[in-house]
Amino acid sequence: MFGNLDRGAPAALIGEVTAAAVRLSEHMRTTWTSFAIHGDPGWPDFSTGLAQVFDAEPAVVPYPEETSRRLWVDHDFGPLPLLGGRE
Repeated sequence: MFGNLDRGAPAALIGEVTAAAVRLSEHMRTTWTSFAIHGDPGWPDFSTGLAQVFDAEPAVVPYPEETSRRLWVDHDFGPLPLLGGRE
């Protein structure tokens, strides 16, 4: 995302930096920058049921976790209690 594939935590997680990883990183930076500047990420709104998948070949596809989304859509995720027993 930040173009630092060969440094810090990304380097530890990724290992060898391939040309495909560099292209994906560049693509992600370009889309996020475009979104920040223009407010348009370059793919359809999530309400269409489509999602951008960032992969070796980025693509807009039907949301891959649709079944899971439907299972949880009506669940109310209330706030979690504070740690340490204080409310």
